[in-house]
Amino acid sequence: MKKIFISFLSLMVIFVLAACSDKADPVNSNVKSKKEDSLTLQEVFEKTTEASKNLKSVHSDLELKQTMSVPGQSDNMNINSTVSVDMVLDPIAMHQKMKMNIEGGDESVQGQAMDTEAYLSKEGFFMFEPTSGVWMQLPKELSDTVLQMPEQQMNPAEQLNQLKEFADDFSFKQDDAQYILSLKASGDKFDQFLKDNAKQLMPDQLKENEELFNNLKFKNVEYEIFIDKKTFDITKLNMTQELEMAIEDQKMTMKQEMKSTYTEYNKIKEIKVPQEVLDNAQKIEQ
Repeated sequence: MKKIFISFLSLMVIFVLAACSDKADPVNSNVKSKKEDSLTLQEVFEKTTEASKNLKSVHSDLELKQTMSVPGQSDNMNINSTVSVDMVLDPIAMHQKMKMNIEGGDESVQGQAMDTEAYLSKEGFFMFEPTSGVWMQLPKELSDTVLQMPEQQMNPAEQLNQLKEFADDFSFKQDDAQYILSLKASGDKFDQFLKDNAKQLMPDQLKENEELFNNLKFKNVEYEIFIDKKTFDITKLNMTQELEMAIEDQKMTMKQEMKSTYTEYNKIKEIKVPQEVLDNAQKIEQ
């Protein structure tokens, strides 16, 4: 189960959307006309990118539902998770709490409910392993990889730039308080972009496996992002996707639905690993 815990830390990586030049359509006729309502999608994109340059910290809450079909298992595995994360960007530090419930799949994981907690800081990467009730210090190579990530990869809005080329594919709406950007990113046009983003979540030893990515296919990928009209902070992001992977002539599929919210912009000043964790964590070798 340790591999499951480690892989789920990648959920803090956030996907966001890009922009084009149309004005936002109102969600309904009750939306009041304001000066900011005349902004184009391109202008909203630029203002969101500019606001992101001042990001120092943020809190996120995430709900994730996953259904996996694995070769050799008669039942699908259903994984429901909630994740709460405090993130500071300079220097990078994180405190994460996660609740995860697993139903179906392999008998060894059926019916399991797990609560875990993690810290990432200059002292290292620490995770509470609930089945044994102990704190673990993960390999230095893993914490170094995350700590050395460019700051913009940890910033919700910075990844907007990655989707500029798909500007014409967005729908753009608004209500009284926020802009709403939506994108359906399925098909060959988005294939390489989605694979590149998936590769960022992979351990280094898997990133060079070209066969793995050649056998990976994304379907029915949709994004919905909400941007505050006053601050141009990203407040919510919803994403659904399906993926298929061929494994030795067998096919593994996964459906995923993610709902996330972002609050406490620049209000988190510091994240410290408790001394008790530093003193008692068991070191895990790679």
